[in-house]
Amino acid sequence: MMGLPGFSKVLTVLALILALIGVFTYNVVDYDKYVRRLTKPADDSTVNGGNNTVGGNNNTTSGGNNTVGGDNNTANGGNNGDNNDGNPVAEVIPFRIMFIGASITRGEVSTGNRGYRKHIRDTVISWGHDVNCVGFNRFGDWEDNDVEGWGAYRIRTITKSARQSVPALQPNLVLVQVGTSDCFQKDDIGNIGPRMRILIDDIIAAEPRATVIMSTLVTTPNPTYEPCIISANDQIRQVAGDLMRENKTVALSEMYYDRGLPDRPRPEDIGPDKIHPTDSGYIMMGNIFLESIQEVMGKGFLQRARNNSLPDNGDYGREIEDTIKNKTESEHPIKSKARRGTSHRKVDVIEVSGIPDTWVS
Repeated sequence: MMGLPGFSKVLTVLALILALIGVFTYNVVDYDKYVRRLTKPADDSTVNGGNNTVGGNNNTTSGGNNTVGGDNNTANGGNNGDNNDGNPVAEVIPFRIMFIGASITRGEVSTGNRGYRKHIRDTVISWGHDVNCVGFNRFGDWEDNDVEGWGAYRIRTITKSARQSVPALQPNLVLVQVGTSDCFQKDDIGNIGPRMRILIDDIIAAEPRATVIMSTLVTTPNPTYEPCIISANDQIRQVAGDLMRENKTVALSEMYYDRGLPDRPRPEDIGPDKIHPTDSGYIMMGNIFLESIQEVMGKGFLQRARNNSLPDNGDYGREIEDTIKNKTESEHPIKSKARRGTSHRKVDVIEVSGIPDTWVS
């Protein structure tokens, strides 16, 4: 019993040592957690470590402060300065959209000739972006109805129109839906792909900042022409795939209904003329294009359009677009009696004065 006080002291010392070990271990583990938290991406759901959202709110690519063209503006709104709290300010990039194509692009036979264009414009505005639709034609019952769409135009004819309008108006987003007229006019069907490649290459060469969204063709209930639609779509997919493998700022909107994707226009969504979609068919097309717009925004493709005096909001400054159009058409006139064709009869190949012949298909 006399040794118990000494034994008690030993126990006290051991308890103190164990307590110190516990505190040290806890701090080491806690510090390790802290380091892991600092080095972990802020949001595991981000793409490539960025903070991607759809609709232009704080998108970045590859997780950093990537700039385009030497500016400090990341695509679709990255780090463009700081708020008072030190967080980056998101730049919401305005859309300068050029719709390129023929009568389906124009929205013919739809209510108000709105087609898919007005639906796309209204939706992008609802995302918080200004929109100015540009082109050397105007069609539809709303204010900002500019379009590079000409009835009955084939790929080769719209290519020459685009050579005139794209460098003049400098869009940052181009939506291409053309080729149906090639089928209905039986224009060298086996070479639709090469002609499409020339068109897209010309657009990118004329405006390197532009993102191009290509589109396959919608079905037709006309059995005479449906095989051509299918062949054309195979060729368009090949061209789009080649461009994407070459790291071009290109995407593809799949419009054909047999590819396992939902809500594509089917034969019953095409109108009585067996060419143009019904109103609901056009809205389907618009939604498909909108999916692709979200895709290219998420990839950081969209760049701010060049400052060429065009307003960000297409409801204003229409006289500026008129001035650009008149000047361009005066300097590089298009020679064709069928410049504004509206039917699916064959349209003569147009000539654009002053455009390099090396681009001609």
